[in-house]
Parts: sequence; structure tokens; C-alpha cells
Amino acid sequence: MRFLIILLAASFIISCKDSKKGYQQIQNDEAEMALATELLPGKEIVENECYICHNPVASEDRMIAPPLVAVKWHYIEEETTKEEFTAALLNWLNDPQPEKVKMHGAVRKFGIMPYQPYTEKEVEDIASYLFETDIPQPDWFEEHQKKAHQKGKGKGKGKGKGKGKGMGKGKNTAVNEEDEVYFPRADYYTEQGAKISAAAQGRLGKNLVNAIQEKGPEGAISFCNLNAKGITDSVAIMNNVLIKRISDQPRNPQNEATEEEQGYIIAFKRQIANQADIRPVLKEVENDEVYYYSPITTNAMCLQCHGTPEKEIKEPVQLALKKLYPEDQAIGYTAGDVRGMWKIQFVKE
Repeated sequence: MRFLIILLAASFIISCKDSKKGYQQIQNDEAEMALATELLPGKEIVENECYICHNPVASEDRMIAPPLVAVKWHYIEEETTKEEFTAALLNWLNDPQPEKVKMHGAVRKFGIMPYQPYTEKEVEDIASYLFETDIPQPDWFEEHQKKAHQKGKGKGKGKGKGKGKGMGKGKNTAVNEEDEVYFPRADYYTEQGAKISAAAQGRLGKNLVNAIQEKGPEGAISFCNLNAKGITDSVAIMNNVLIKRISDQPRNPQNEATEEEQGYIIAFKRQIANQADIRPVLKEVENDEVYYYSPITTNAMCLQCHGTPEKEIKEPVQLALKKLYPEDQAIGYTAGDVRGMWKIQFVKE
């Protein structure tokens, strides 16, 4: 009898322990699910917007911006809190200026990123996702970091090296952080780019209005097909630059934006959607060229050829578009939408 009581007591204790372990496991699972749900908004922004430029699977020579794992590496030290990281990210994203640069090597290689007017809540979501997760790391990144170490400027304290394809919180400032970001005459190129793009827009718009008045919208399609490039080229020659109109939804396939330029267009769309100041993009290329980008937006006149078929785009115009631009993507816009960008190429003085 005594043995039976002892056996029952032992079974009861083991059962309690197992129940406690099971309860703790449930709590841990629930906590992980809650964290995953909390991080989902930031994950969606990162994957749908940030990865357009900060692509974690692109080869090193095809990167158009530093991978986000490198951003974590530069912004998060051992003692950095999520709140501090969020504040730093908000300070940079909503006002990217040369004096705020922490990733000097990246800016020298890629230029300063375009202004991204994210709301404070969106930045909090992005920061939370980056801070809490091991985000994907490009295959080449570890070797890149080793080479940077060998050049010998590492000052960061460092924390963790990530798991698998990701990287945890950490910092390694192996690049020379004392190097200043130097872009001579940036204000000059910004001012000239604005003037030249406005002149091209004015010249093209005036001729297009005349074509619509004389031949109707369908006649204006033929006019643009034959004359638009010549009009913008004439403005380019007068100003000793190259001018091109580019779009993520091009009418002419020759005007399709590159992956990098699509990122700029997204930035302009966000600026307009948030009723923020429009800030053109200025990029220095290979030390002897400067690119200026500014958005092209639609108005009521544009919708006759770029609006919705059967609504703003009448049948004769649709037929003309189908004939001259069989691969046309430049429809479905509403007034005020970003339809593309002006790209002005300067030879650096």
C-alpha cells in the first residue's frame, strides 16, 4: 500500500512537471506568433518596397543600394535599443542629407537615397522588423565584410553574425567612417535640372496642345510618335545635356525605367501620396557624370491618352495607340499620378 502511494505521488509530480512544460511551450508559441503578427506590417513594406533597391539576392555588381543587413551592421551596436534604432531610421528616411550619412562607402558608390516620406508608424514597423529578425544576407556579403576587415578600419563593437542567411544585431564599421561625402556643386545641378526639365516639359506640352487642337487626340498620338524625341533633344542640345523620359509603365519600350529608376519612381509616388515636398534625385556616376531625376505627373489633358480606356481614352485613340504602340503600358492613370520621370544627364564640370 505504501509503495502504491509513493508511485501515485511520483506520477502526480511528473504529470505536473509535464503539464508545466506543456504550458510553457504554449506560452512560448503564443509569444512567437504575437511577435510575428506584430512584425508583419514592417515585413510587407520591406519586401514590397525596400527590396526593390536593397535586393538581398542580387549579385554584388548588380546592387543598386546596400543590402539591409549592411544597414543593420552600421546602425545597431551591442547597446543600441529598438527605440534608438527607430529614431535614427526616421531621422534618415524622412530627410536624407549628406551631413547625416553613416554609410559613407555606400553613398560614394550608390549616391544618397531618394527622399522617402514614410509616416512615423511605417518607420516604426520597418525598424521593428529589421531589429527583431535575421533578415536575408546576400551570398557575397560575408566575403565582402572580410575584405573590409583586411583594409582595417573596424571600430564597431560588434554583436552576433547572424544565422544562416540572416544577420542579427551587430555593428562593424570596417569602412572609413571619417571620409566625407563630397559632391561638388550639387545645388547647381539641382537648379539646372529643374530649369531644363521645366523647359522640356513646356516645349513638349505646347506642341502637344497644338497637335490636339489641329488633329484631335488620335492625331496627337502620331505627332508624339514622330516628334516628341526631337523636341526634347532640341532642348538637350541647347543646354549641353542628354534628356530622356522614362517610366515604370512605358508606352515606348525604349523608355522603360531600370530597376534602380523604378525605385526612384516609387519614392516620387510616395512623396505625392503623402503630399510631401517633391525632392528630385541627384546622382553622381563614375566621377564624371551627374544624373538628375524629377517626376512627370498627369493632368486632365494627359488622360485623353493615358487615362482609362472607354472612359477618358476614346476608341479612335485606342486604335491609334494599338497601331503605333502595340506594347503600350501607359494607361490607367488618374490626374496627379506619377507617370514617369525626367532623366537629365550632365557631364560633370
